[in-house]
Amino acid sequence: MRGAIIFCLFWLLIAGAANAIPPPVLKAKSAILVDAETGQVLYELRADERRAIASTTKMMTAILLIERGNLDDLVVATENAVNTRYANLNMTPGETIPLRDMLYAIMLRSSNDGSVAAAEYLCGSEERFVELMNEKARELGLTNTHFANSHGLDHPNHYSTARDLATLARYCIQNPLFNEIVRTQKARILRSVNQQDVVVTTHARCLKHLPGADGIKTGYTAKAGRCFVGSVTRNGWRLISVVLGSTDADRDTHALIEWAYKQYTRIDLAQAGGLVGELRVDGARPEAVPVVAAAPLRVIVPRRWGNEVKPVLHLDSARPPIQQGQPLGELRAVINGKVMAKVPVTAAVEAKMVTRLSIALWIVLGAFIWVTSRLARRGMLRGYRGRNSVRRSGIMRWGD
Repeated sequence: MRGAIIFCLFWLLIAGAANAIPPPVLKAKSAILVDAETGQVLYELRADERRAIASTTKMMTAILLIERGNLDDLVVATENAVNTRYANLNMTPGETIPLRDMLYAIMLRSSNDGSVAAAEYLCGSEERFVELMNEKARELGLTNTHFANSHGLDHPNHYSTARDLATLARYCIQNPLFNEIVRTQKARILRSVNQQDVVVTTHARCLKHLPGADGIKTGYTAKAGRCFVGSVTRNGWRLISVVLGSTDADRDTHALIEWAYKQYTRIDLAQAGGLVGELRVDGARPEAVPVVAAAPLRVIVPRRWGNEVKPVLHLDSARPPIQQGQPLGELRAVINGKVMAKVPVTAAVEAKMVTRLSIALWIVLGAFIWVTSRLARRGMLRGYRGRNSVRRSGIMRWGD
């Protein structure tokens, strides 16, 4: 990001016991709220229930196009793409749109026909593109997700869960272009034919009304209901929300986000590469090996627990030689003796082994330097006395 932070199972118990503000009552049938960096779950409602996901599907479509396509290539509208149900880009067969611009049409206007045209551009057919979508889903560990098309229109074999969509969103926002697109409210696209229709506007109303909102994707079908995968960043802390099957996804998202920022706080205990202590290693040079965090150590806790989080350094025993970057233990975030999170710590520098032979050699060398310096000093002293003696005798003879 970055190293994985390992969260203990008792976290939910602590969070539940410490809740000072009850979570909002949602209209959604499934929902989840997670920390964007670590994936820590702050709220969930039937998050593993398979559901129709509508145009939130297009997150997967967009990230595959970004990763595998050439952004300057022209996407050609085929007859098949133009005739996609609920087409809204109003393309004509043979019309061309640069892939970069098509991505804005797909993610902002939620263009179904654009999704099919781009899928055909990348893989030759939408069917092959769908295979790629499912391969990527397996790669990301989306075990309750299956795609049947590139746009998200209802299909019996097209589904996902709130948890899987949060995982997908966390993956997608690691891409700078994806982030740029989903936080955009309005964009102009280049197209070869219908040049009266070149402005695409986002369907995500939260970008206008929710402070810190920076994405991601809306969705709606009669079966899926109102769906929204949202993202909000405040003071450098980004949250990902997913609501599915709602009658008011904007309200649900707003309520979840505001609740989370009031209820929780993020505490930064260590930065990646930051010095956290030292390990004394007998027979090593240096003997005190500086230790650094291999990844950021951050914890999210109810605000009332904020002052009780303590960093605890747990170091393993080690023998020289020690390589730079060698694991030496872990830094733990602890509340009342309970480990909330932990990251590995490593050696900041190389520590070489000082053997008995090398110690003896250093002693001999030191003794040799001391003796030779003493002898040299005596020799210089004798020479000085001899010169003084000659000088004195010469003066006496001159005076006679």
